[in-house]
Amino acid sequence: MSELYEIVLQQVAKSDLHALLECIEMGSQTLSGLAVSEKFGGIVSAGVNKKLVDAFLAHEGDACLMAHLHEFNVSRSIRLPLVFLRVIKHKDEVDIELSFNDTPPLDIGRIMFAMQRYTDELSKKFHIKEFYGGLEPAADIDTRYFTGNTLGPLG
Repeated sequence: MSELYEIVLQQVAKSDLHALLECIEMGSQTLSGLAVSEKFGGIVSAGVNKKLVDAFLAHEGDACLMAHLHEFNVSRSIRLPLVFLRVIKHKDEVDIELSFNDTPPLDIGRIMFAMQRYTDELSKKFHIKEFYGGLEPAADIDTRYFTGNTLGPLG
């Protein structure tokens, strides 16, 4: 049975959301299956764009934007076949989650170390309060590979 892994970018600044999502999307060969949990005035989009992000942020209440990232480049030497992207707006905060499994068999320690470097670089370019990664759900501190630049119990 394969394991699920999750990377969380917590409390992303709303002013950075569009640029951050573009940066993440550019790291993949293709984006597919874009879906939103709410209807935003009939906005339909094949990809992440400013109009969709603005409508997502302006929505009164909680919302979720989801998509699949194919051939996602974590680093120059590590590419994941499929990553599930979720953008969650809850209360007045926005989080981004990147989830993937270990199929085909992967060197997960190497991948999580690369993900830590990848998210650290994102946190230097965009306002992200905290980032962490581990077995899903990564909110469980006991199954984290990292929290920020600190290794977790599995790291």
